Amino acid sequence: MLTTSAYDEVLSYGMHNSVVCTEDVPFFAGEKVERSAQQQTFMGTVQVDALIALCRDWPRGPMDADLHAPLESDVPTLLLSGTADPVTPAAYGAAAARGFKFAIHLQLADQGHGQLAAPCVNRLMAEFLDLAAEPANIGKLDTSCTKTIRPPPFFLSLSGPAP
Repeated sequence: MLTTSAYDEVLSYGMHNSVVCTEDVPFFAGEKVERSAQQQTFMGTVQVDALIALCRDWPRGPMDADLHAPLESDVPTLLLSGTADPVTPAAYGAAAARGFKFAIHLQLADQGHGQLAAPCVNRLMAEFLDLAAEPANIGKLDTSCTKTIRPPPFFLSLSGPAP
């Protein structure tokens, strides 16, 4: 199965559009976007323009006035970041962690976007949930297995990496 087919089966585009059109596009639509800087990038303004066009007619939900206010919580939280993530840089995880009294922020070296399938992460998540029953215990989570995670080999075809 192609990766794009797998994504189509698990993503809810309606939900994505509802959230993006309510919480994101109003903050970068119109004059708020530095179009000249975007035009110098690989993708240019294509994605921003497409989202702005989509959201013109997409229904929007209510947005809390404090949406962008810093979060403060004592809920135990495990944040996962890839140090090579171009979508959600590890710095975003570090910033989010500051708002949690009980947080562990794991930065997986040379990983991109989405660490759930990385070796040992599923076990770490399960152990974290067990430890989080007593928030002060989350510091006991042994995350040493993440140090052995390596990036997948680079390849240009669906046949996989060259031998």
